[in-house]
Amino acid sequence: MTLYVSDLDGTLLNNAGKLAPRAADMLNCMTAGGTLFSYCTARGLMTAGKITGRLKLTAPVALMNGVFIYDPLTDTYPVRNVFGAAQAELVKRAVTGYGETPMIFSVIGGRERVSFVKGADNLKKHISGKRGDPRLRPIDGYDGLFDGEMFYAAFINPKNKPELDKLFTPENGFAYSYYTDTYDTSQQWYEVFSASAGKSGSVLKLKELTGADEVVCFGDNANDIPMFRAADRCYAVGNAIPELKELADGVIGTNEECGVPEFIQGEVFPRFAYEPPMTDIDEERFELSVRKALERERTTIGTLNEKLIHHTLKCYYCDDPDQEVKIGGFFADGVGESGIFEIQSGSFGYLQKKLSQMLRVSHVTVVYPYAKKTHSYSINAQTGEVLSSVTRTDNSFSKLFLELYRLKAFITNPNLTIRIAFLEIDRKTYFRDSSKRRTRGMKKDKFPLALLREIRLERGSDYRVFLPEGLPDEFTREELQKLCRPTDASLMLSVLEFVGVVRRSGKRGRALLYSVVPDGSGQA
Repeated sequence: MTLYVSDLDGTLLNNAGKLAPRAADMLNCMTAGGTLFSYCTARGLMTAGKITGRLKLTAPVALMNGVFIYDPLTDTYPVRNVFGAAQAELVKRAVTGYGETPMIFSVIGGRERVSFVKGADNLKKHISGKRGDPRLRPIDGYDGLFDGEMFYAAFINPKNKPELDKLFTPENGFAYSYYTDTYDTSQQWYEVFSASAGKSGSVLKLKELTGADEVVCFGDNANDIPMFRAADRCYAVGNAIPELKELADGVIGTNEECGVPEFIQGEVFPRFAYEPPMTDIDEERFELSVRKALERERTTIGTLNEKLIHHTLKCYYCDDPDQEVKIGGFFADGVGESGIFEIQSGSFGYLQKKLSQMLRVSHVTVVYPYAKKTHSYSINAQTGEVLSSVTRTDNSFSKLFLELYRLKAFITNPNLTIRIAFLEIDRKTYFRDSSKRRTRGMKKDKFPLALLREIRLERGSDYRVFLPEGLPDEFTREELQKLCRPTDASLMLSVLEFVGVVRRSGKRGRALLYSVVPDGSGQA
């Protein structure tokens, strides 16, 4: 089994230092299916956990460059690499002897604390962005800076790097990492920790703890080089530094493009051969499908079962509508040369467990019936008299976008096709008498008249079909709402942003601004 280990900042996290919802959903989908995923970061548990809280991790993670390995399933630390007494004294000598002002990470009174000299110029910018962090412990001068059980020292723009290099050696029990800050290139970080830690050792320890056969690592910066050298395979994100790209086995998508989850998805869900079936509406085939479905679904009292539309579409799309094949713990509506077919008129939420298994063995096409034009009739059940009738055309995609949102962990999977079947239907409601009083067990029939149109969604760019005409280069949710009524613009934006068709581009006052991603640069 393969263990995938990613760096966080600049690799798994986007440029805002956040985990994109799409990345979290994709990874959760894969870990739920048994994929081993972990991360190795210089962050501590509090800051890493806050950012990655949406991940449902099943494997341990490496924190503080491997000083700690934390198991989220047991809430324990199977590995702790803290400074011994001799190392602690050398850290003190480096700080007081060279006049450095680092941040000292230690355990004081059972709590993780970050001690630093109050007012130190090299720390002002970093500390100002950490307001509210309960770990912060400002100290007047050096007294108290080295309290507790020390395990990490972080120097920002150190004044005496050559001297520090001579002191923090493997012979003295240290390892260090020196690199440019991912978010602020004016800051050079010099991080010191136990030689037993480091990204190299932590990756090997994670491999041992999980029992993995191989470990695949992802990174972007110089501090990921040790991790790459320890990995069986290593890949640099597109925004990585040149030195890391040269060392890598390959270069994947950038952190803004969800390069890491996209790559893992490509390995976990190999792309299966798939020939798109018919694209034009075949009216004759649809009429034949209705007749076949009628033969199966007509009940003894002469009215139609609610599943008529489901069976009609099954006859229309599947080569053998009577064949149901069991895959894993689920039955597929149909299986043929074009893969698995699922007709889903209910909530897409019910498909999640099915798809997590089926997408690993075949291409899957989900057909979604959309009642575009509905002729509604109220019928007297006693006499058969039509009491009232009305025809409505549904121009809202709100329900469709709600279903797509429920399935968003899968909609960018290369083995999934969603076909939206726009239908014209008759809808008959039978009442006990002409008073049209609603009664328990009131009978309803839905009869498919025609297949009007079809939209096929296979990749992110296919979702551009939903963009309304007249959309400006930059727009707010309210401006989109005016153009896409009666569709809920919030639901539409959540899906279009997820698949990479639109992106946030700034603010206008308090309103978020969005822009359309140029065709060809969105999610494939």
